[in-house]
Amino acid sequence: MWTLVFRGLATGSIYSLTAMGIVLVLSTTNVMNFAQGDMGMFLAFIAFALLMRHVSYPVAIVAVVLVGLLLGALLERGLMAKVRKTTSYLGMLIVTLALTMILEGLAGYFFGTTPLLFPPALQGDPVHVLGAILDRQDLLSLAVAGVVVFVLFVVLYRTKIGIASRSLAEDEYAAKLLGIPVRSIYVFIWATSFGLAGLAGIMVAPKLSLEPGFMIVIQLKAFIAAVLGGMNSVVGAVVGGLLLGVMENLVAYYVPQIKDSFSLILVVVVLLFLPEGLFGRRAARGA
Repeated sequence: MWTLVFRGLATGSIYSLTAMGIVLVLSTTNVMNFAQGDMGMFLAFIAFALLMRHVSYPVAIVAVVLVGLLLGALLERGLMAKVRKTTSYLGMLIVTLALTMILEGLAGYFFGTTPLLFPPALQGDPVHVLGAILDRQDLLSLAVAGVVVFVLFVVLYRTKIGIASRSLAEDEYAAKLLGIPVRSIYVFIWATSFGLAGLAGIMVAPKLSLEPGFMIVIQLKAFIAAVLGGMNSVVGAVVGGLLLGVMENLVAYYVPQIKDSFSLILVVVVLLFLPEGLFGRRAARGA
């Protein structure tokens, strides 16, 4: 039982990292970012290339996060800011869909489409925790997710740029009136989102085959986690991801007949009975 729960939490931590990036962008810019998972995929390939050149794992992780931050900032400055001025939010959503295909194409071109084995950061015998048997990589995923959540919450609630980002998420027009540098906040949000994508990609790659489409399922589960927790709540993204991971593991063990469809069943139930999610705020509707 405890093994199922802890392994579910480890998987859910990956969902949470991806879902946090999605929710940050959506709640601040009102854009559903379909490229979150594939950005993690592309950055995981970069990490793999570094590791194959005998770069140490910690250095590869830091490098990939920095590359993710840079790519997110460049995407906002060079593309999304311009698209925002000329098209609707639907148009921006389509841009993120196009970005997924571009990233998968680039990954296939530069790294090939043959599945690769991504080396785990921690090797060795499984670890026993409270009667549960856990892989060392699972423990690392939980630890990394915990550190990221802590740092992100400190940034969002204790720094000027974090507080400004939350204000922008609450009311963009009022934020502009107060003199908040909206463009800089957008850059910060997109950069942070893609930095999280890089971490998620590195954490999950050792558990799956590294190929251009390996993050598609993770992205889908992250969307479901965001719906479960609340699409405008970072706390909800974290809790939703962890809950989804645990519930999936328990269902797969006790009711294997519905393990493939459980996530979709769950999202339908949540939308029917709890449309704002566990921590989401009800959006104001126009007349």
